[in-house]
Amino acid sequence: MRHIACSIDPETGDVEYFKAGHTSRYNQSGNFNTPSKPTKEYKARKRREKKQKYAGCHPRPLFHTPAEEIGGAQRYRIKAGVLREAGYQCEQCGSRFNLTLDHIIPRSKGGGWHRSNLQCLCKSCNEAKADLMPYDIAA
Repeated sequence: MRHIACSIDPETGDVEYFKAGHTSRYNQSGNFNTPSKPTKEYKARKRREKKQKYAGCHPRPLFHTPAEEIGGAQRYRIKAGVLREAGYQCEQCGSRFNLTLDHIIPRSKGGGWHRSNLQCLCKSCNEAKADLMPYDIAA
């Protein structure tokens, strides 16, 4: 084996030889960084943590389900009922101005126009939520 260069660790005095094309770097403490692959235990622990994080969440819809179409009068009655139940204030920030209806599960992801899927949000909170699912917001 042909040695191209060597480096001496200032703390321990160890000599490290390099092959062509390889480099060594010091970390902030002055020790050599030795990049290592994640172990199986580390990967398994990360998978368990991710599962626990999303344990209480509902699964994402796998495909778009068409929502039932409703007319203007029925939509108005639903909106009035949701606003009344929310006390005419935003359910996230408590604002009483620029109130809108928000679909908890967005219509683009299969949510419908039923009362259990609607909430009262102000315009800025509704725009911040966009088309995210409830478990995407908490993350």
